[in-house]
Amino acid sequence: MRRAGEIAGHWSVVVAGGRIAGTTTAWALAPYAREILVVDASRATSFWPQQATWDRSGNLLWADLGLLGAVLDCGAPRTRGHSFRADGEVTEHDYPQQDELSFRMTMPREVLDPALLRAAQSRGNVTVARPARVRDVIGRDGRVSGVVVRHDGADHLLSCDLLVLADGRLSRNADRVGAVPYRVVPSPWVAMLAYYADLPLPADRGYFSLTNDSVAICTPCGERQWCLSTDMHQAMIDASGRHPAREFERIIAADPLLGLAVLAGRRVTSIGGAGKLRMLRRPMSGPGWCLVGDAGYHLDPVTARGTRSALIAARLLRDHVATAGGIDRLAGDDAALDGLTELRDAALEADWAEAEQICAPVPAAT
Repeated sequence: MRRAGEIAGHWSVVVAGGRIAGTTTAWALAPYAREILVVDASRATSFWPQQATWDRSGNLLWADLGLLGAVLDCGAPRTRGHSFRADGEVTEHDYPQQDELSFRMTMPREVLDPALLRAAQSRGNVTVARPARVRDVIGRDGRVSGVVVRHDGADHLLSCDLLVLADGRLSRNADRVGAVPYRVVPSPWVAMLAYYADLPLPADRGYFSLTNDSVAICTPCGERQWCLSTDMHQAMIDASGRHPAREFERIIAADPLLGLAVLAGRRVTSIGGAGKLRMLRRPMSGPGWCLVGDAGYHLDPVTARGTRSALIAARLLRDHVATAGGIDRLAGDDAALDGLTELRDAALEADWAEAEQICAPVPAAT
């Protein structure tokens, strides 16, 4: 493995983005590539107002990719049920116990993402450039052949056999390779969250509280740590005229369980989130490039399916490369990655349909 500063030259794979999708893909492709470079724009001390959530289906994906141990070592509690409040009534839901993977987990991204990055680096042929970013894509005869990476105050020209873009839903590099979205659905939801410590709440059970235009969610995510999140309709934000963070505080304070809990505990992060989002589908692959994670397939975070979609894309790419016999066998073949888009869309069709239904406009009153 090259030293961190030695990034010039040729790489089997360059991965733009060092978070869930990018690091998982680097890990998964490492057995089938000579050298992989992960280019990550963030710093080690970054805080993201985001969480990763998954259930049994996600656990099965982590296990299939060989990363379940690294994920469990992050220390998030395994929840096996949740309480659901609606119209003043609370019902209890226990998850079916099919096997030892029948549990749900929630984890802060600033805990999970570095753990996955360390796992990828442990492969021995994965190098990380950080902070760094892919600022241009180089093509030859309609095929991606390399990138320009900004690192340590200078631009570096790199060649590669495969460029993997895992740089998020706003990826400019996806535009550069011509991955035009072919399905876009605007979302009316605003997602906000913050992390709290020492709440007088169960450490092994989640909580959902539904109102007409918002939902409050509480999930254990670490040692005496909980994530409190809200999904609220943009129309509510517009009508109130308040900042979404203030609406978050109001919703939490008004909840019969969470309002009292936060008075007894303490908030340990800022309140953050996102709104005015768009779900999108881009082609997953083209000559010399592939998209994984939100760069190629962004689901509304209300459905908590983003982790699952990222893992499915990483697994599809891994299996495709493994079947071909390695990255070397794909180099120079413009049709080498054909079919991945259709496979991804078929695997995630139910997830997309659910998210699109949640994002559908509310019919006007007559």
